[in-house]
Amino acid sequence: MRSAIAISKTISRFARNECNSLKSYHEVAKSNSIGLGTLTKVVCTLGPSTDSKDMVSELVTNGMSVARLNFSHAGDDYTYPQKLLDLVRNAPGRHHYLKDGSMAVDIPHNLRAVLVDTKGPEIRTQPLQGNADTTDLATGSIVEITSEKVSDDNTPKDASGPHRIQVDYRSIAKSLSIGSKILLDDGLIELEVTNIDPKGVVTTIAKNGGPIKKNKGVNLPNSSIDLPALTEKDKRDLKWACKVGADFVAASFIRSASNVRSVHAFLDRCIADLKAGNPEGSYMRPLVISKIENKEGVDNFQEILRESDGIMVARGDLGVEIPYRKVFAAQKLMVSACNEAGKPVIVATQMLDSMQRNPRPTRAEVTDVGTACLDGSDAVMLSGETAAGKYPINSVNAMTSVVAEADEIWNSLHREDRYELLATGNNLDEELDAIAYSAVRSANKMGCKAIILITMSGKTARAVAKYRPAVPVLAFCTDVQVARRLQLHRSVLPLLLQSKLDPSSKTTKMAILRAEAVRTARELGLVEDGDRIVTVDRSTGRDHDMFEFSHNIKLSTIRDI
Repeated sequence: MRSAIAISKTISRFARNECNSLKSYHEVAKSNSIGLGTLTKVVCTLGPSTDSKDMVSELVTNGMSVARLNFSHAGDDYTYPQKLLDLVRNAPGRHHYLKDGSMAVDIPHNLRAVLVDTKGPEIRTQPLQGNADTTDLATGSIVEITSEKVSDDNTPKDASGPHRIQVDYRSIAKSLSIGSKILLDDGLIELEVTNIDPKGVVTTIAKNGGPIKKNKGVNLPNSSIDLPALTEKDKRDLKWACKVGADFVAASFIRSASNVRSVHAFLDRCIADLKAGNPEGSYMRPLVISKIENKEGVDNFQEILRESDGIMVARGDLGVEIPYRKVFAAQKLMVSACNEAGKPVIVATQMLDSMQRNPRPTRAEVTDVGTACLDGSDAVMLSGETAAGKYPINSVNAMTSVVAEADEIWNSLHREDRYELLATGNNLDEELDAIAYSAVRSANKMGCKAIILITMSGKTARAVAKYRPAVPVLAFCTDVQVARRLQLHRSVLPLLLQSKLDPSSKTTKMAILRAEAVRTARELGLVEDGDRIVTVDRSTGRDHDMFEFSHNIKLSTIRDI
């Protein structure tokens, strides 16, 4: 009842246009060229519509936190993805100017992250009978599914057949049983299994007709498939990702915890090989975002989550692999579980799909984006909208405007039960978790403008982000790679600490670094004189201290000095 009353009051306030603190915050940030963006992050897929310097700069300026490189249709030539990555790395962004317009110190232009999305172990149709471009299937026609070559067969005389379709999955007969469903081309054509030959030929009947082409996706709903976690193409792509310093990899069609461990192990080997070849190089393993796209992934979600660095709710294939009526519930449950575990979660696929063709989103799409944010998503993703659509900048603007509205509603609902719920899913260091819990509650209760923290590994920032703070978390890092890997966490704004002092040294006074972080935040226009802030950091004990480390939390009001 209390929650319902709180939501009702919040809606009334929005109707009177009284909730504008974050909106003005975004406006100030954008006017100062720092690209603060929204608390909930926006992931944009790059492609033909956005593969120029000007377009990537526009995406960065208008709220993109993470750039996605889609390898589903990429070949072995990495010239194009390298071009896209370079555009992201070189785009001007939040470090480009200080508040007074003077140039900042010589540090990277922006800290936008790059996510490499693998193709994964998909099942696809192969060349058709007679090497035809398209074959029409009639409703009720008999269709044989086989792993044998069929391109030498004669082309069917008409849509009634006979039809034979080759797929690139040799164990398809073992994965199916009589009555099983086979879905072709994102579920546009449904086949039902009527017989399975001992030689591995599967006979089906078409429940509905339509055209089919080669290289179209094949889904086996409610069936277990026997495919490796990584294909040879995936391995080549992941080697490239490690070599160029990609921040995240999205592992497609993850079905079990062992799949995630396989991806981690392969990436660790890639990093070890790079370090062996170049001991002076700085290589860091990309974080693994597991894509949940089938029933096995949903069934084994908790064990997958434990092994993953983050989750992507990939609703495209998921909506084909499980009944579409169950997708929204699966999304909500997965997002909630990620929140409790303190791991970032991306909701993806068809969020503003109509904007590939139209300059404005549908009302249903706006509701979809806003609901995903209110459910607790750390990030929402644009796919074809920014990769190949007619209105990529309109799309990211529409996304950020809805996200900003949803952020405002979320932040208006400071319910005590929210903190207690998130505390129950604790898998963090006990001391650090207690500090993070206290910092977020203090900031929200005292109306602070920001939480400012210093982190070397990113662990402190992730701990604070878990409790869903209603204010930005300004995470000052000493390593650009660590900073970029924080981009998927809601509320976290990674920045580089403009100091040569080592925070882990016993001779470094944390008070100096803390003051430097606050000064930089002030120069960037993120906080002003009179603002109340919470600072979080960790000091290394000196020889005379009776502790090795000390976690610090301070509540302060900024003043001019």
